[in-house]
Amino acid sequence: MNISVVLVSRGRPEMLEKLYLSLVGTCDLPFELIVGCDSDDISLGAYFNLLSSYDNIKFVVDKRSDNLHTKMNNMLPLVQGEHILVMNDDCLLTNKGWDRLAKEKMSGPENLYGRTHDNSIDRVSQDYAAFPLIKTEAARKLGLIMDARFGNHGSDVVTYRIYSHTRQVVDLPEVKIDHTFHNSQQGLEKRKGDKTANEMIGRTFSDPKFSVNELFNCNVMNEVLLLNE
Repeated sequence: MNISVVLVSRGRPEMLEKLYLSLVGTCDLPFELIVGCDSDDISLGAYFNLLSSYDNIKFVVDKRSDNLHTKMNNMLPLVQGEHILVMNDDCLLTNKGWDRLAKEKMSGPENLYGRTHDNSIDRVSQDYAAFPLIKTEAARKLGLIMDARFGNHGSDVVTYRIYSHTRQVVDLPEVKIDHTFHNSQQGLEKRKGDKTANEMIGRTFSDPKFSVNELFNCNVMNEVLLLNE
């Protein structure tokens, strides 16, 4: 198995299916999709319909958690792929053969973290990836896929900082991700009928639970030491 795509989905099975079909249309190599769902999600029936329709989707159902990345980290033992691609359910993969090209670049032991390119980040000013490709062996060393100490927002930055300290980061412009709503207040406003978006509007952007200084200066050396063992 080459890629394990891991994400948490809430109330959006139709978006999840579009993501899955984009994987089918662009992947050259075998992949699996691992999805965390809430036990109280009214869309569980629709999610299980997807499970019965496709043979390489796994669903993990447990109680709702405010920290989506903690929920994601709990799925690490299920990963069978050589690499983990962190995703959101409203993303689409757009570049045919991206997985084969990424596998070639990530093949060396010196490459643990791949910076994918999505249309929500200014690549000139941002080094981190919102949706990184991480070598599974490295994630198992850390015991986590994404660093969840700051909750849902900022995990991508802190996780990148861990790997960048080891200098084992590779750029992956071949992995193109269409995600028009990420970090976009305008995008969230367009989906006011979406329960998840409603929960985020006015909180994600106007009431941060941490300062930017905390995010970029928290101590990640324990994690770096684990990777260097």
